[in-house]
Amino acid sequence: MKRTYRTDWGAGCLLLLATAASAETPTAIDYATAAAYRPPVVHARDPFTPSQAMYEAIGASSGAAGAFGFVPSPESADVPKMKLRGLLSKHPGDFIALLEITGVGTFMVREGDEFNIDPSRPKSAIRISKITRLSITVETGWLGSIRVLR
Repeated sequence: MKRTYRTDWGAGCLLLLATAASAETPTAIDYATAAAYRPPVVHARDPFTPSQAMYEAIGASSGAAGAFGFVPSPESADVPKMKLRGLLSKHPGDFIALLEITGVGTFMVREGDEFNIDPSRPKSAIRISKITRLSITVETGWLGSIRVLR
């Protein structure tokens, strides 16, 4: 027994043309979904600044992952003898101090400066915490980051 299928070609063709026409004309929803699938914008990196990969490599090799920047040392750490030799100020409260470290030399420092004073221990450092008219507050510790000198 042979079966015959009968379709109404008029309605089917009309539906097919309507679907094709709607696929060609983009709508506001199509633009919004297309914008969501754009690749992320990659900005050019400054070749002279350390990248995140460099920080991760240093952290993995030193065993101190995530220890970037200045890390204060315990109170029992060696603190070199220092003298406040002078104070320069162009604006009130903005000081530059002349700090003499015995056996090393004299440095011009500002609040927030971090620097190494012993070349035999490259990670040991001091940080200038506060400078007032009568005193300078210094912290000893270690540098856990990469420093690029220019």
